[in-house]
Amino acid sequence: MTAWQEVRDLVVARRVKALTDRVAVLTEAERVEVARRLPELLAELRENAERKTREDWRARLLADYGAEDDWPSWLRSSAQTAARSAGRDGLAEFGTPLRIVGAGTISGPAAAVAWLARREFAPRWAAAPPPAELVRTLATRPAAWQADVAVRLARKIRTADDHVIPLALALLRTCGVEPPRHDPLVLAWLSAGTVEDDPLTDMLLPRIFEAEGVGRALREERLTPAPTLWLARIQWLLKAGKVSREEFLDGCLSRFLRGGDAVDLRFFVRLHELLAPEPHEAAARARDYLRLLPTAPSAVATLALAQVRRTGPHDAADVAEAIDALVFRPEVKLADAGLRWLDEEVRRAPELAGETASALATAFAHTSYQVQRRAARIAVKRAAAFGAGAATITDAVPSLPADLGAQVAAVFGGEIAGAETPEAFAPAALPVVEEPGPFPAPSLDDPHGGWVGCERWLAAFVRQAGGDRTALRERLAAFSRLDDGTGPWLDASSWITALAREVVASGSDPGVPEAAPVDPLAGTGFSVTHAAADEDEFLPRDWRDEIFRRVAELGVFAQRLLMPSPDRAEPRFGLSLLPAKYRTRNRLPDPRNVSGPHMFLLRRFAELYDALRKGALPPVLLATPTSMTGHLAPDVLVERLEVCAAAGVEPLPADLWQALLRLPRGRHAEAAERAARVGSRAAEAVATWLAGGGLSDPETGVKWGYVRNARERVFDDDELTRSPNIRLIPVLRAEPTGHDLVDELLGEPSRWYREGYGQAMEWWPAILPSHREVVAVNYLPHLLYQWDRPGVYPPHLVTLTQADGPAGEATALVLAYFLAAERPEAVQALLRMAARGDLPGAAVGRQLAYLIRRAWFETRPVLAALTEAVHQGAHRQVWEILRTMTPMLLPGKGERPTVVHSELVALTADVASWTGAKGEIPEVSSHAARGGRSRFVRECTRLRDLLAPEKAGKTEKAGQGAG
Repeated sequence: MTAWQEVRDLVVARRVKALTDRVAVLTEAERVEVARRLPELLAELRENAERKTREDWRARLLADYGAEDDWPSWLRSSAQTAARSAGRDGLAEFGTPLRIVGAGTISGPAAAVAWLARREFAPRWAAAPPPAELVRTLATRPAAWQADVAVRLARKIRTADDHVIPLALALLRTCGVEPPRHDPLVLAWLSAGTVEDDPLTDMLLPRIFEAEGVGRALREERLTPAPTLWLARIQWLLKAGKVSREEFLDGCLSRFLRGGDAVDLRFFVRLHELLAPEPHEAAARARDYLRLLPTAPSAVATLALAQVRRTGPHDAADVAEAIDALVFRPEVKLADAGLRWLDEEVRRAPELAGETASALATAFAHTSYQVQRRAARIAVKRAAAFGAGAATITDAVPSLPADLGAQVAAVFGGEIAGAETPEAFAPAALPVVEEPGPFPAPSLDDPHGGWVGCERWLAAFVRQAGGDRTALRERLAAFSRLDDGTGPWLDASSWITALAREVVASGSDPGVPEAAPVDPLAGTGFSVTHAAADEDEFLPRDWRDEIFRRVAELGVFAQRLLMPSPDRAEPRFGLSLLPAKYRTRNRLPDPRNVSGPHMFLLRRFAELYDALRKGALPPVLLATPTSMTGHLAPDVLVERLEVCAAAGVEPLPADLWQALLRLPRGRHAEAAERAARVGSRAAEAVATWLAGGGLSDPETGVKWGYVRNARERVFDDDELTRSPNIRLIPVLRAEPTGHDLVDELLGEPSRWYREGYGQAMEWWPAILPSHREVVAVNYLPHLLYQWDRPGVYPPHLVTLTQADGPAGEATALVLAYFLAAERPEAVQALLRMAARGDLPGAAVGRQLAYLIRRAWFETRPVLAALTEAVHQGAHRQVWEILRTMTPMLLPGKGERPTVVHSELVALTADVASWTGAKGEIPEVSSHAARGGRSRFVRECTRLRDLLAPEKAGKTEKAGQGAG
C-alpha cells in the first residue's frame, strides 16, 4: 500500500491520532505526492456526501409519494438544495483530518494557510474542534515555516468567532513569535477567554487600549458583585506585579482621549475604577483629566471630574475653563457639579469671580430648571464678589425663567424674560372619510390579484361554468397547470388552478381516496419525549386504548402512564402520532393547523370544487360582495336567491354562510319579507337572519402574558413590568350556533403558534366585514412576532378600520402597535376612525401603555404620532387616549422622572387645554403634590390645575397657611 493510500484511508476513517503519526514520518517525496493528490480527495469526499444525501431523499420521497412523477416540485427543489448543502457540510466532517494532511505536506506557507483557513472544513453550526493534533503536525515543520504560518493565519482572523481562531492562538503560543499588529486578533484573544500562564498576555494585553472594538467586546464586564473574567484577570496580574499600573492608567487615559461613545468606553471606565489611582498618580495626569471634561461621555467626564477635584491646587485659568466646560454640558448632574465647584472657588478666592462669571451666564441658559435655579442663587449669594463680571451676568438675565430672572435682576439689573405663552392651537377639521366604492364586476382576467381578484374570478367562473364550457376552457387553459397533485391545497391559487383544470381536463384529478378500513395504528409510530403533552382529543377512545396497550408492552409501567404529573426526576411521556388518514391525498388540511378564517375560506373553495366535479354548481354565487369592504347588499342577496330558486338549485352551504356573514349589521325588514317569498330552504334561512339582526357579537378581548421558566403566566391589569417573552393571548367566546362552519370560524384562536397559521390574512376582514373585532382577535398571534411567521402589516390595519362592528381591545391593540412602530399609516387609520366616531380611545391608550411598559416600544414615537393626529383634527379623540395612557406611564414606586415623562405630561396638558377637558387624574395630582421645581413637577401641576382647578386653590391656601 502506498503512502497516499494509507493517508487517504486514515482521512476517510477519521483516525486523527494515527493520521498525525503517519504524516509526521512521510518522506519528502511522499509529502509532495500527498499534497498533489489532496484536491482529488476533496472532490471524492464532496461527491460521496452529495450522493448519499440524494439517495436518502429519493428513498423518503418514494416511500411518501410513490413514483417520481408524483413528487411535488418544491420537494424536488428541496432535495437538490439539501444535496448541495451536504457536499459542504460533508467536508466539515473530515475538516480536522484534511487540515492535518495539508499542514504536514503543503510546502509553501501561504498555500498552507489558504488550506487551513478553508471555510468548508469548519462545522457550520458547531464550535471548531480542538487543534491539538493539528498543532502537533505543524510542530514537525521547520521553525521559520511555523512562525510564518502562525503570523499569516493570525492575519486571516476577521471576526471574534472565526473558525481559525483556536488554531491561530495555539500556534502563536507554541511558536513564541510576536503576534502581528491586527485588531481582530486582539478581539479574538479576548473572546477566547483567559489561559493560565498565557505567553500571549505580555504581548496582547497592552494592545487592548489601541485595538478598535475592544470596549464593545468587553462591555458586559462588571466589577460588582465580583469582578468578571477579564477584570478579575487584570486585578490578579496587578497584584502579582506582572503588569504595570502606570502603563494601564496611561492606557485608559489615552483611550478616553481618543473618544468614543459610552458603550465603547464602559469597560475602560470600570478598569480605571479597578485601578483606583492614588492622589499622586491622579495629580501627574491632571491636565489629561481636565481635557476630558468638555466632550467625553458622561461616565468618563464624571470619572475625570472626581480625579480633578481630589487633586490641586490648579491654575486659575484651568479651573475657570473646566467650570465653563461643565456648566455647558447637557447632563444636569455634571452642570450642577460645575456650579458647586464655582461656588466653592468664589467663596475661597473671591478674586476668581470675574473669571467664572461667564460660566454663570452659560448656566442661566441651561435646559434644566434645577441648574438655572442654582446659578441664580449663586449669583445673588455671591453678588459682592461678582463686581467685575456684573455686566456679563446682567446681559444673561433674559435667559432665565421669569421668576428666577426677577431675583437676579433685583441685584444686577437686566431685562426679565416674559412669562411663557402657551402654544396657539387652531383646531383642524377631521378628514372626510370616503365611503368604499362598489365591488368590481366578475371577471376571469386576474385570479391572483388578492382577495378582490379571487372573488371576481370565482363569481365569473360559476356564472360561465353553467353556460358555454368550450369558450370557458379556452379562457382557463393558462390557469390549469397543477404542479402539486398531492397534499392539502392551502392557498387560493391552488384551488383556482384545480377548478380551471377540472373544466379543461375533467376527471384528471383522482381526488381523495375513499378511506378503507385499516388498523388505525398501522404505519404510525410513537416516540417517548421529555416534554409535557396534552391528550390528543381528536383521537377516538379505542385508538387511545390501543396506544396505551402498546406503550405498556414496551415496559412502561401502567402507574407511570396514569400519573398526571410525574416527579421532576422522572421523564414525561408524550406520543408523536401520524394517523394514516393524514398521509393520504387530502385536499383540506387538519383544521387544528390552520387559522379559523383561513379554514372557512378553504371550505368555500372545497365545496365549489366538489360541486364542479359532481355537476352541481349553482347558477350564481351568493357571497360575492357588493362593496370593497366585503359587505353584501341585502337586496342583491335576495336577487341571487331568486336566481337559484328559479333554476331549482339550493345554494352551497359555505357560500350561503359567507353571504350571511357579509350582510350589513342590523335588521333588514323589507329584504327579509322579500326573501321569505322566494320559497327555498336557503331563502327561509336568509329571511330569518335578516329579520333577526344577524350574528350576535361574541365576547372578545386580549390577555397579556409572558413565559418564565417554561411556564405561561398572565399579567394582572395593573402589572406594568417589562418582560422579554411577551405573548398576546386571544379571547374569543361565541355562543354555539349549531352550524359547524360558523362555530369553527368563531373558535378561539390557539394561544400557541403552529406552522400553517396566519395564511390568507388579507381575506379575513372581507370574511367578517361586520365583526372586525373577531378579525382583530385572530390577528393577535401574528402581531408582535413576525420574523418566523406571517405577520400583520399596515394594509391589514387599513382594511380593519374600514370594516364595521364594535372596536374593542383587540382592534385597539392592532392600531396601538402600528402607532408605536412609527408607521405613518397608523395615524391615518386613527384619523379615519375618529372621523367615523368608532375610535376606542380609552382602549387604544391602555394598549399603548402596555406596549411601552411590557414590551420593547418607546414613548417618544407614540407622542410624535399622537401630536400629528392632534394637529390633523383628532385632538378630542387623542385626549381620550392620553387620559388613559398617561397615568399608566408615569413613574411608579422606585422610578425617577425622566425627560420623556415630562414630555408626556406636557403633551397631555396641552391637549387638555385645547379640548377644555376636566376631571382629576389622581396619579398626576399625586406627583404635583410632592412639590419641587423640576420640569416634571411643573408640568404635573399645570395639568392638575387644568383638570381640577379646585385642587389648585386648596393647594395655594395650604401653602399660605403653612407660611
